[in-house]
Amino acid sequence: MKYNYPEPRAPSYEEPTSIEDCIQKAKVISRKKGGRTAMGTIEDGDCILVLSLPDQDEYVERAIMQACEVEGADMVRFLYPEELTGETHGKSTVEEGWREAEMFENGIASGSPETADLASGLNIAGSLREFLDEHPNYNKIYWDIGARSQKASVLERHSHKFRNNWQFNNWEEFQSRTWDLPDELLIEIERKVIDVLGDIEEVTMTDPQGTDLRFELTPDEAARWQMTAWQSGHLYMDPLQATCVGECRGGCRDEQNQPIFLSQDVPPVFGGATGTISGTANHAGFFPHMDLTFEEGKLVKVEGGGEYGRRIEKLREKYENVHWPGYPRNGFFWHCDTALCTLPKAFRRTSDMFESSWRFPNLPETTRAGVIHFGFGSRRHYIEEHLDYAAKNNLPLGHIHVHNYFVTMDMKRRSTGDWNRIIDKGRLTALDHPDIRSLATKYGNPDDILSYDWIPPIPGINCEGDYEQDYAKEPVGYLRSRLEAGEPI
Repeated sequence: MKYNYPEPRAPSYEEPTSIEDCIQKAKVISRKKGGRTAMGTIEDGDCILVLSLPDQDEYVERAIMQACEVEGADMVRFLYPEELTGETHGKSTVEEGWREAEMFENGIASGSPETADLASGLNIAGSLREFLDEHPNYNKIYWDIGARSQKASVLERHSHKFRNNWQFNNWEEFQSRTWDLPDELLIEIERKVIDVLGDIEEVTMTDPQGTDLRFELTPDEAARWQMTAWQSGHLYMDPLQATCVGECRGGCRDEQNQPIFLSQDVPPVFGGATGTISGTANHAGFFPHMDLTFEEGKLVKVEGGGEYGRRIEKLREKYENVHWPGYPRNGFFWHCDTALCTLPKAFRRTSDMFESSWRFPNLPETTRAGVIHFGFGSRRHYIEEHLDYAAKNNLPLGHIHVHNYFVTMDMKRRSTGDWNRIIDKGRLTALDHPDIRSLATKYGNPDDILSYDWIPPIPGINCEGDYEQDYAKEPVGYLRSRLEAGEPI
């Protein structure tokens, strides 16, 4: 049977057995400037602090230390959340995708200042600030697996020291070809997307799992969206996501990796997304098929999703009368995240899917170009008012997610009336632009450099089987069976 979507594939990497197996990649990462894991320019005299996890691969750690010291660093230290807090955290598994709702209820949602450590789920921000007060020699910090703007914010007086995330406790993540993409090429790929945003008046998104969403923008809203949508490796394709000061304060960065600051006097853009978001995956793992209906940006209906869906609906009903400061009307869950990552070689890890030190073990798959992770909850613009309101009303902060792999995203240009296709059935179209392919030839074969190494299997969409019967009811069971059979997932 012929399918309209690209067939499944996945890379395979070997676990390192020595520093030598890691040193070349460590050199690349220590010099890289673009993306959420780039270490940037290491300078003479730097004292580097890496916040990692207890399962940090020893060869990766030693290779990174060696590479940074060669670049001029005086010291590189790896520190673990348990050392700061005295608390420990257990392992997570993608079999329990519903736990993203549980973590949201407990204040561990993406963007929630109450945790400040998405990797471990432990509240380490205060302890880390105290550690840095006692050790002022550290001038560059690499920490956590996401929420870069939040990291800079919660470090407060030490915010200028935060450089980027650290995802390389896991050897498979480290060995990935994901991080080999040249900075110059990444910037130009992302520029192809960002350059059109200021001229957009309408956006539509569809996906074969059922997503069908649209929103419109005024000229002023489009201009504001474009100004702060560029976060290297993680583009903000939802206007509210891009224009909230609480999310972008020192965290959004332009193509030169320089911070972009928004004034709280400029109101955020509520795109008013209307339609349905559907899927079976989030940052924590997988869940039965779920449909979420939004009207003018607000979640109004939840169907399916098993325990994940039930918990979301319970929260939606419980907090129906919430009115976040600056928001247009009552409502607890708002569409506030359409994140587009841009790295063609990223993939879904299998080495720790079912026993991960990451509190969000399914996060790696979102890094691949063309994958959209939708988020719904709230974002902070009027920062103190928002946090005070949440505290007064005992409300969870942040947002939770649904992932889509085969999105088609179209944007209508105001100046011409033409529609630009940004993503085509999961393929980021910028990768196929003649300018990008020409630039890629500087580094090798563009067919290889710009191809996807990973495409997930979804029965009835891009591989044999029936979506409803074989996948939608129990996606993690389907993936486990393929993994055990040696088939790509």
